[in-house]
Order: sequence, then C-alpha cells, then structure tokens
Amino acid sequence: MLPESIPTVRLTARYLGLDGHPLGGSVVFQPPALLTHSAADLFVGGPTTAALDAEGRLDVTLPATDAEGWNPYGWTYTVTERLTGAGRPRTYHIALAAAVPEVDLADLAPADPAGTQYVTVPGPAGPPGEPGPQGPAGPVRSVNGRTETDVVLDAADLGAVAASAVGAAGGVAQLDTTGKVPAAQLPAGGAGVASVNGRTGDVVLAAADLGALTRTDADARYLTPGSAPVVSVNGQTGAVVLAAADLGAVTADEAVLLTGNQTVAGSKTFSAAPATTADPTSPNHLVRRSYVESVTASGVWTPAAVGFKAWAYDPATSSASSAQYCINGNVYLIGIPLTSGGTITNVCFYVPGYAGGALAATSYAGLYTSAGTRVGVTGTLDKLITKTSGATFVLKLTTAYTALAGNYWVALLVNGPDPKGNGPAFLVGASMGDRPGGGASMPNAFQRYGRLTATGQTSLPTSFTPSTIIPDANAIWAAVS
Repeated sequence: MLPESIPTVRLTARYLGLDGHPLGGSVVFQPPALLTHSAADLFVGGPTTAALDAEGRLDVTLPATDAEGWNPYGWTYTVTERLTGAGRPRTYHIALAAAVPEVDLADLAPADPAGTQYVTVPGPAGPPGEPGPQGPAGPVRSVNGRTETDVVLDAADLGAVAASAVGAAGGVAQLDTTGKVPAAQLPAGGAGVASVNGRTGDVVLAAADLGALTRTDADARYLTPGSAPVVSVNGQTGAVVLAAADLGAVTADEAVLLTGNQTVAGSKTFSAAPATTADPTSPNHLVRRSYVESVTASGVWTPAAVGFKAWAYDPATSSASSAQYCINGNVYLIGIPLTSGGTITNVCFYVPGYAGGALAATSYAGLYTSAGTRVGVTGTLDKLITKTSGATFVLKLTTAYTALAGNYWVALLVNGPDPKGNGPAFLVGASMGDRPGGGASMPNAFQRYGRLTATGQTSLPTSFTPSTIIPDANAIWAAVS
C-alpha cells in the first residue's frame, strides 16, 4: 500500500454497449516510466490494470498526479481502454487532482479520441484578484426608446411644453412673479362683473329692481284670505255641515263626561262594579259596601267600630258564666263571615281568665278558607297568650293574608294544661251546651262551629275537607283584624 502521505483519488467507470449490455475487458493506467516521491522516499512506477466486472464497472484508487513531492511534478496517466468487441484499444491522458478525491472516468476521458488527450481536472477556486481599473464608458444605445445614430428630442418627446408656446396664442399661459396669469394673457370676457342692472359696487337687489312682486304682494294680489274654497271635508263638498257621527263621535249629551256634573238617564248595566274611594255626602249618592258596613244603624256595634275587620259574633252576647277550656290536641274551628275583602294580619281571642299551668309550644292559632285551605298561622301560643284576669289577645299571623269576601274559619289548637279547668279560658257564646242554637244551618252549608276529627294534633294541618268537620257545641268567640 502507498504511504498515507501520498494523496490518492478513487476512480470509477462503467462501460456498456449501445444496447445497454455490460462490456468486458480492462483499463490500464500507466504513469511515466518511473516516479520518485521525495517526502516518502519512494519510487513508484508500472501500470495498474483495472478489470471490468460483470456489470461493466471498474473501481480503482490511484495516486494524485499533483501531489507535492513528485518528480516529475504534474505528470499524467496514460489510459488504455482494452474493451472486448470494441475494436482496437483507445489511449488518452488524464490528470488526477488531490482536491477531487473521487471522480468518474467518464468526466475525464475526451469525447473525441482525435482531439487533445490531456484533460485538466480543475482544483478549488483561488482567492479573488485585485479589481482592475475603471474601463471607458460604453456608448449610449438608446434615448427615450429611440436608437437611431443621431437622436434629436423635442419637448413633446419629454412630455413638456415648448418654450415658444408659453404666452403665445394657442399655447399656454405664463405666470408672473406673483404666480398669477398676467391680465394680458386672459381670454376676452374673463374680467370681473362691471355692473348689475346698472349698479356697481356691492349690489343688493330687491324685487322692485327686477320688476317683480314680493311674496306678500303676490299673495294679496292673486289670493285674498278666505277666497280659496275648501275642496272637500271628510269627503263632502259644497256647504258642508258635519255631525258627531261624521267624525266617529257622539254628542255631548250621549257620552259620560270624565269631569263635571252630568245626569245619566235610563237603566245602565255595568260589566264591572263601579268603584269609588270617596264617602257619600248626599242621601242619593252611591256608596261602597265597606262604607255601609262601617256606619250601619246608630246603636249597633260592628267589628269595625271596635277595631276588628270581622268577628264570629258580638262579644257582648257571650256567656257570663261559662268559658271554654280546650281539650289537648283538638283543632277547634270558629266561623267568621268576611263581608268585604281586605288584608288579614291577626286572629283575636278574648280570655276572661287563666288558671294553672302554661301552654305547650305545640299550641297554635290559624286561618282557613271555606275550602279548608290554611292561609295563615301564628307563632306558638305559649309565647303569645299569658296569664290574665281578662284580656283580648291579638295573635299575629306569620304572613298577612289578602282575603276576598266570604266565610273563613279561625282555628285554635291547645296543648299542655289540664282541659278540665286549667290554662286559658276562652270566651264563648251565650247559646252553648249540648245543642247550641248558634250551630243552626242548612244541610251542607258552612259550619259555624266545629272541630276536626283527628285528635292528638301538635300542629295545624295545611288543609282539611270541610265535609268532615264535627259540629261543636262550644261557640268560642274569635275575630280577625
């Protein structure tokens, strides 16, 4: 093997016939008779024969011809191609540069064997040299697109105005030193207005200056006020007289006035009851139902007279010798007729006396509609009804109820004291006992006094069925406010 100090070049090639079949044979690379390499202290010589393989290829590594140390320097290989069936051998010379470590023989072999047989393989590009001196300017080849030998341009070729046209007839105007067109170059008639209707200066013309009429004068001359007739009124022409019906209206005596006094004759039916907030001031005034109930006949006590909205009956008609001690766990119902609607905030009882122990926290009062729906309930009565020798207890509902006119039940549930004569004694009606007259009613009508069938109750039910009420002989007094 050659020393590593001698650079080599890998040389490849492939030979095919015109029909593409691989050629056989060999290629011989012959250096000069004998070479010496001073750095390697070596003699190198003799041919190198590379045989073509089955694909017509060769692959051989040879010393570079331009390596430092060769003697002679810059030598070349004599290449002899001995190809089977290709006629006589072809011979040519090549040089292998160390800067190109791999090269194909087809890139080096001459295409024309009769031509020069030396093929120079270029090495790497050297550094750029110093720039040369500036050469002479080249000739002008065209001016504004014109290429004739002697180019002559005029103003039009440059998109300009010829100097001879400035200030000349048919040319362009010339500007003076102030940047304006001189008066001498202005066209005829270009001066300002000299006069208007023979007047000069700041002229202001009136209608008379033009022989015209003002708008007022014209209206007075050609159309006097009232002289232009109306063409039609609501589709009618001529001397039109309109009635209320023509305007989709009614006469004043047929309409109800919103203000002022008026007499309305005949029978009138209202789809909704008339309402007013004013009290009557004359015997023939219509009045509110609530007003009637509030005034009643002189000497007749009403709930409103003593601050209630409604009650079960006048408490003055109560029993003077008896009171009701309620059985624990029973829900007592006291009927109250409400003749006009309103807001109910409280249920009320009168307790003429109190004996023994306190009420339990499972004692309540409440309000039910005639359908048996609970619409109000108080807090626990142990905190609301205290010991007394006679007092009205106003028990506030936890939520006020807006009631319509109708019948309602005030409910009472007592737990705690011995019912035989202990706890609060509730005021009852004079008509009480086993068969009180206060319970009189038509079959299936509203039951004034009663109790629910369930016993042992600790709270008021949210609803009950009215037909299941048990009539009760104890007419407890209650009211609402």
